[in-house]
Amino acid sequence: MSEGPISQGPIPLPTLRQVSRDTLQEQVYRQIREALMSGRFQPGQKLTIRGLAEALGSSPMPVREALQRLSAENAFEVTETSRLRVRMMTLERLREIRDARVALEGLLAEKALQHLQEGDLQEITDLCRQMQKAADEVDVSRYLWTNFAFHRRIYAVARAELTMAAVENFWLHMGPCFALVAPDQAHLQRSMEAHNRIVEALATGDGPGVRAAVTDDIMQAADSLGRLLAKKPGAAALKGGRA
Repeated sequence: MSEGPISQGPIPLPTLRQVSRDTLQEQVYRQIREALMSGRFQPGQKLTIRGLAEALGSSPMPVREALQRLSAENAFEVTETSRLRVRMMTLERLREIRDARVALEGLLAEKALQHLQEGDLQEITDLCRQMQKAADEVDVSRYLWTNFAFHRRIYAVARAELTMAAVENFWLHMGPCFALVAPDQAHLQRSMEAHNRIVEALATGDGPGVRAAVTDDIMQAADSLGRLLAKKPGAAALKGGRA
């Protein structure tokens, strides 16, 4: 006759890493940061902690801390009424950011060739196709997000964390401006020509070619925004998002 199971008392839990309070704070910070880099905010747009907390489904505290971090990164400026707003763009800052992006992003794209695998190229190609579809349909929001994902996916292959961190800092300033020029269908198609050349250069291992295509992409966007600023200096503020 078999005996029943032997009672061993409560089974102790395995050792688990405690959930950090910083987890939610980090998620909120990254969501707002990526929204800035991908053009979901516009220059001059005023922000409130309550509004962002509601949009994120969060309490005000992690939003407040995220905004403090992003303010330290110069993504926001304080208005005369002590409210936060997305930093505005000037021609001088645009030129400085443009030149830095050309140097650093060209370097990352060329360096990515040293580590590029077939799976990487497939994902980059798929993102380019998604971007082309968004451009054809003039789906600006989807285009801007896919454009951000496309470039970040390429540069991540370069395995150059410090350079990538510097590039993302420039995206914090440029991202909100992309929404001002992206609604132009001709601009979207010109940009896609550069993106297709980037993919082709990556596929053929053409270092100088991929650097040149990235440079062309950056210069086109900077030139379009520069013309907008020169024509109407206040256009980089929130005024319906278009000149």
